[in-house]
Amino acid sequence: MKETKRKGITALVGGLIVIIILLLGVAAYAFIYPPASSGSATTTTKTVTASQASAIGKLKIGIILPLTPSDNSWNYNANNAIQQLKNEFNFTLSESENIASSTDAAVPAQQWASENYNVVIFMGGQYQQEANTFGGQHPSIMSVCVDCTVANYSNVYRIWLDLSGGGFVLGAMAGMVSQTHKFGLVGGGDIPSIWEGHEGFIAGITYTYPACKGTCFTNTFEAFAWADVNGAESTATNDYTGGADIVFSSGDGVDVGVLGAALAQPSSPQVWASNVYTNLTAINPADNKILLGSIVVDYYTPFFKALQQFVSGNWHNGYTKVDMASGLISVQPGPNLPANVKLAGLALQSDIVEGSIIISFASVSNGSPYCFVNTGSQYSSSCGDSNLTVPSGGGIPTGNMAALFSYLPPVSSLP
Repeated sequence: MKETKRKGITALVGGLIVIIILLLGVAAYAFIYPPASSGSATTTTKTVTASQASAIGKLKIGIILPLTPSDNSWNYNANNAIQQLKNEFNFTLSESENIASSTDAAVPAQQWASENYNVVIFMGGQYQQEANTFGGQHPSIMSVCVDCTVANYSNVYRIWLDLSGGGFVLGAMAGMVSQTHKFGLVGGGDIPSIWEGHEGFIAGITYTYPACKGTCFTNTFEAFAWADVNGAESTATNDYTGGADIVFSSGDGVDVGVLGAALAQPSSPQVWASNVYTNLTAINPADNKILLGSIVVDYYTPFFKALQQFVSGNWHNGYTKVDMASGLISVQPGPNLPANVKLAGLALQSDIVEGSIIISFASVSNGSPYCFVNTGSQYSSSCGDSNLTVPSGGGIPTGNMAALFSYLPPVSSLP
């Protein structure tokens, strides 16, 4: 499915709480664990009692992945986080890879249930139906559904992603560094979290390059979703051939295709691409020459939180939001970007984490952004690109848009 006209920004006031767990020198807290090393600049310290650590170590946990960790993206990061937890707590772990659909996920999940597993992690919104069906069938098992909007049973523990902050920071840097001022966006499944990342990126390029006015980018969601490496590479190649010098990618196999297309371009003029979920510089520095930046997602912390709550008996109706404001998403600028562009991106990121910039979306129903619950066309006029006005030099953009910002500093004030 392809769409060529999407964008967003306007204004909303909201609240932000950044939670920092302070370590106390109390004997009961015998184990202290750092977050997974996926490249995030955020360090949130977690504590667990000796009895909790012992209970976590006795768990039997299964995780279902749509692809394999070789994607250096969604699946790599999930595998890295759960393996680190296994190494620390020594619980029983089973992994099932290349599970394409919700129906396919039932096979390993039911097998694990028959073997008295305690926790099953459904790693992706495409498993939402099975995660809820499974949850209803096995009320004593924690059914962890990552990137899911619906929990029909209290034992369905949701971990919800919002990529808008990361997309916005990358978009702002893209608008500053682009020479052609043409951009491409390539995504997998057109689901809320992916869509929010695209909206954020478009908002970012509009913020630092206000002349765009909805005409400087193409926005594509691949027909075969996250696994469509070849489709993503073809789309990105077409974007570059058509004059784009920056293509934003939103994860999984799509990252593989977009990065491959960027690396295949001539060394001059310079082109850029991005990735999501991992710090690509840390795991594949060969991509640095074309890397605009990485949206780095911390899976370790919400996985840890879910397991700790499970053994504490405080896990029903569980929910964790993973976004930049919570400190669980960060942007790692590409190492070859100009220094001022890196500093500008990091400054905007700091503003989001500190709550100076609050990103939200219009009406929300059943956990989905307004565009996804409107009757009629999925991209109705409520999320159109009309009437966008960006004040000269920056400020709060206005217009009939989906992504909402409480405040934006003048572009001239950026480093």
